[in-house]
Amino acid sequence: MSEAKLRMILRWTHITFGLVVLCYIYSPWAMFVSFQVLVKFVVVPVIVVTGIGIWKFATFNKLLKIKNR
Repeated sequence: MSEAKLRMILRWTHITFGLVVLCYIYSPWAMFVSFQVLVKFVVVPVIVVTGIGIWKFATFNKLLKIKNR
């Protein structure tokens, strides 16, 4: 997989899950316990991991290239 494609996947995953958080904040779905659990234990960690991946992509890529040699 190319670097550009991986960045695009990370970016769109981050945006999509961010929209789920906006739905959690501004919709009446926040009253459902199952939706609360999904957001707290799945969506937020995915947003954090993809955000760090986007932020430190060059560093991770450099480390992976060194390990592959």
